[in-house]
Formats: sequence, C-alpha cells, structure tokens
Amino acid sequence: MTIGVAGPVNLQILDWDLAGTDLPSTNAFPLTSHFINALLKRGFKVVAYTNSTEITEPMVLESGNLKVCISREKAQPGRRFFLYEVKDLHRMMEAHPADFISAFWSYEYAWAALRTGKPTAVSFHDVAFQILLNIPDMFRVVRWLINSIVVTKAKYLIANSSYTYNQLVRRTQKKTRIIDNFYTSELEENIPDPLIKGNYITTAVQGFTHRKNVDTALKAFAQIRARHPEVEYHLIGVDMEEGGLAYQFAEANGLTDGVRFLGPLPFDEVYQHIAKARILLHPSREESFGMVPLEAMVAGTPVVGGSKSGFIPDLLDFGKAGLLCDINSPDDIAGTVMQLLEDKQMVDELTQKGREFARANYSEDVIIDKHLAYYSEIMGRPVQPDTPQYKPEDAFHRNTIPTAK
Repeated sequence: MTIGVAGPVNLQILDWDLAGTDLPSTNAFPLTSHFINALLKRGFKVVAYTNSTEITEPMVLESGNLKVCISREKAQPGRRFFLYEVKDLHRMMEAHPADFISAFWSYEYAWAALRTGKPTAVSFHDVAFQILLNIPDMFRVVRWLINSIVVTKAKYLIANSSYTYNQLVRRTQKKTRIIDNFYTSELEENIPDPLIKGNYITTAVQGFTHRKNVDTALKAFAQIRARHPEVEYHLIGVDMEEGGLAYQFAEANGLTDGVRFLGPLPFDEVYQHIAKARILLHPSREESFGMVPLEAMVAGTPVVGGSKSGFIPDLLDFGKAGLLCDINSPDDIAGTVMQLLEDKQMVDELTQKGREFARANYSEDVIIDKHLAYYSEIMGRPVQPDTPQYKPEDAFHRNTIPTAK
C-alpha cells in the first residue's frame, strides 16, 4: 500500500539517499519528515507532497520506497487565498497518486488532498480560530477560512493532543480522533555518550512573539543570573540570533548579561544543545503539543514549562515529569528554575520520570501504531506495507514531471 503524506517537509532529514545534496528549500516541519521515515522503516511506499518557493517547475525526487513531489509556491500566498498552491499540489497528487493521504495541518495541503477524492485523514497541529485570536491579522483570517473549508469537507480528522481536541467545536470533535505527536526513535540513539552537561539553561522557540513569551523568560534569567552568575542562558530559533528581535529587547532592557543568542540551527544541533543543557526553559504561553519539551525529556534534560500553557501540563504529567510554574511571572519562573539548579536529586528524579513517561506515551512505535490502526478503520481493511522492510536504492534520480504542470 502506498501512503501519501501532504505537508511541510524537511527534505534534509528524510531517510533517503538525497540527504545532504543540493535540494530546494521547502516549508519544513521536522515532524512530517519523521512521520515519513517511520512509515518507510515499516516497509510502506510513501509519496510526499510538499512545495517550495525556489522552483519554477514542479519537481519529483525518488529514492527507494520514497517519492517526493514538490509543487510551486508563490510569494505572499495568503493574498491569493493559497489557490495557486492548492491547485499545484492537487495536480501533483493526481499525477502521482497514493492509496491513502495523511495531511498535516488543516490548510492548503489538506485542501488539495481532499480535492483528490482519496481517503484522507487531516491532522490538526493548531487551532486556527485560537491562532486568529492571538494574532488578529489578515493572513490568519485567510488561514482560518481555509481551515473552515477543510474541516467542513473532511470526514476524518486527527487532533495532535487532548488540548487541541478540546478547542474544537462539538460537531468537529465528533469526527476527530486524538493521536498525539511522537518523537523519532533515533532521538534515543543520538543522545551524547558520555552526556556531559554544560553550565547553561536553554530555550528553543520559533519567533519573538507574545505567545512564545521569551521577554518574560529574559526577565526571569536576570534574577537567576544574579544568584548563579556562572550560569548562561542560550536562546535558539527564529528571532533569537545576535541582533534579532530577542537581542534587541534584551539590549534595550539591560538583559543581555549571560545570554547567548544562537539563532536558528539545524535540527541535530538543536537536539545536541538541548541534551547538554542543565534545564530546558519552555516559556510559551500556549502549545497545542510541545515537541521541544518532549525532545528534552527524551534527552534527559529536565523541563520547566507553564502550568496553563495548553498541552504542556499533560506532557509533563502534571508536574511529575517536569516542573510547572506561572509562566507569566518572572519571579515564579526564576524560583522554579533555581530549584533545579540547586537540587541534584530533584533533577535526577525528573530526568528518569521524564524519559519513562515520554517512552510510554509518545514514542514512535506507540504513535505510529495508532495512526495505522485508524487508517485501517477508514479504509475498512488492514493497512499493511507491500514490502517487509525499506531498503534504500544505491542510486537516485531527479526529474521534472510535465504532466503536473
């Protein structure tokens, strides 16, 4: 059986022969690539549908059991209601069909997938209306409208957490299954050995926004630094670079002491950095799931998160697998972080409980089994691979498919 996966795909971390080669930039989301890799490991043939602003003609890349179809994306797609992108994605899906499509996010990728008429499961990784309330601009209005179209047309929906599910209206909940996000099995294999902790805490987020709340974390770190001048604070992600928005805020408010602004880094570097940190501080005010805290739990780094930050309390087993605090209070953040800096026994206990909780509830095997069981229900028959194991081919080929124009 061939499974289609539509969504933002990080081409460089796919399990194929093309990793490390010259590939066009795409709307990358690591979880989509990890999902594809998990299906490949189980022997499924996979067709991935994604897009890029760097190509002028649709492109198809193949390696072993994986085919990646890259459609075109124009600048400022929201101004055209993403219609160009949906049309190009749909053409690729028709030219390179799958038996079943798993669509990540309830926006343009799902809209294109639903147009094919193929059995499709659409995954929520955020709630469009909640995003609109937090960021009330025209782009989010467009996203909310597309989400409304997709939710109306889709028969099968997946929420990536109970928190996401609870944000949905009742009529949408009726056709939604909760299947949590997962961490890839390679994370456990890539933990540094020996694991030597650096003398820093870290935060990895995408964007210096009200929702991500890095400004409050910087204020909290100033208090931590006053009591622990040997400890640094490392900021990773978009807007976290030297001279970026986080840096500008810190400099204007006298909060740069002990802070390193590292900016965006490759996924492997981010994970290694988190693994070597003493603490992961996750100051986000709202998360539909929380992949970074989960990755820290797997790596053996204790997590401090918000007691009312979406799914974070669930992810941290309500304080048993990580510490919770009032993420809006610099004082409470600082006090909670310093508990860990000053109590090695607490760190050891949280590290063990965090790993055990993550493995039991969010490991790749646990979650992929749930996806395949749901797909089997939708298809009315067992969803099974055509081959018992994925074996990459020694060679790959790249071509442009004229039928997808």
